[in-house]
Amino acid sequence: MRNTLIGIILSLVLLSVVSCNTNTISGDVIITDVNIIDVVNGALISNQTVVIKNGEITSITPFSNAVEIDAESIVDGKGKYVMPSLWDMHAHYTTSSDHKGFLNLFIANGILGVRDLWGDLESRDSIEVSNTLAPTIYLSGAVIDGSFTLLQGSLQPRTPESAINMVDSLHQKGADFIKVYDDLSVDIYKAIANRCNELDLPFAGHVPMAIKTEVASEMGQKSMEHLNGIWKSSSTLEKEIDGLEGDFKANFMSNNLPAAINTFITINGKINSTFDEQKTLQLAEILSSNGTYVTPTLTTIDKHWSRIDGTYKIQEQNKYVSDDLLKQWDPELNFPEKMFPPVAWETGKELLNTSLQITKLLHDKKVNILAGTDCGVSYVIPGFSIHDELKLLVEAGLSNAEVLKTATLNPAKYFDLSDSIGQVETGMIANLLLLNANPLDEISNTKKIFGVIRDGKYLNREYLDRLLREAEIEK
Repeated sequence: MRNTLIGIILSLVLLSVVSCNTNTISGDVIITDVNIIDVVNGALISNQTVVIKNGEITSITPFSNAVEIDAESIVDGKGKYVMPSLWDMHAHYTTSSDHKGFLNLFIANGILGVRDLWGDLESRDSIEVSNTLAPTIYLSGAVIDGSFTLLQGSLQPRTPESAINMVDSLHQKGADFIKVYDDLSVDIYKAIANRCNELDLPFAGHVPMAIKTEVASEMGQKSMEHLNGIWKSSSTLEKEIDGLEGDFKANFMSNNLPAAINTFITINGKINSTFDEQKTLQLAEILSSNGTYVTPTLTTIDKHWSRIDGTYKIQEQNKYVSDDLLKQWDPELNFPEKMFPPVAWETGKELLNTSLQITKLLHDKKVNILAGTDCGVSYVIPGFSIHDELKLLVEAGLSNAEVLKTATLNPAKYFDLSDSIGQVETGMIANLLLLNANPLDEISNTKKIFGVIRDGKYLNREYLDRLLREAEIEK
């Protein structure tokens, strides 16, 4: 009897040991022995196993060879780096039937979320219901502007009441936010702001010429694009530039194009020569206290003003762009750029340096910066351009870790989604970017994409390359 009991006990111990040695982790996708980029703390967490099931990160544990893996897709993450997928927070053409390949470019470049500041709401809804492979699209619908506009198809309210009706209509059609633009009058802008605040509907875009940047921030404009308004507010000659903007508008509307162009050049020159660090810091304090986000779109400023030398006409990425759009981007063909004298381009190039300085000062004062590119204009190619933007933000003086936040964590915060996206954490939606090198060491490593995980589904390098081939335009 005693020997029988001892035998049973030994058998139970042995079973326990065997059970411990054959611990199994199961999931849909499991990445083993991978290095996690912690975008919150700007740190690296080495040698982890990330388990994904039903589109969600279900566990993150230290890697162990003793653990058995049971998954549909097992990704060897040794020597690889995983981080949240990227956002482009100022995009265009995502809903255009003429540029369907652009959606592939976003996915292949690790961009699984975009904020499109002008597009068709019905087309966006069609993309969603058709299960087309695309990033998540947050869309404004039509732009609301004044009568002085170059945007064909923009909404142009003549009264505050009509502006409110336009906001209500866009809201009912499913707009995620309202986009405001340059020529809105004070009364119409305030009507839009008040109505958006009543509806708890964000409004974003340009700071109109008639509105002081501080006022726009106080009224709740959620983000300011391209540093519009901020340039003027960072100048010691803000009132003089106000007057020049009025002259530019009057000259343009009276068809006095040479005078309009000269005034435009003068404005840019004064923005550069009278940039004042202290004014920028004072403005940044206001923007920060109001929670106003800023999307500098540095890559657009760069490419817009440096494209005159013609090198962008032969860049490899043009194979993804139609000839019609390339013609629109060519300054020798496009109006009014083809009329610009050399000084316009030189002054514009200097505007990038001013913008880099402003961006750094805003960041230093805790203004949330968003990575956005204005892709679809001036040789700014969708998908690829976000990596250019990150590089320029580093040039502005942000650390690599701080720059990564502008395309991951800050967009999540902007959309009040930081409890579900923007980090590599248990419980988060599995929208991830798997890299061959560490972007904390070199920001351009965000381009070294090994694979993308979209809603828990693994897209390997071969699949991403196929997306790029499919996006090429036959010419």
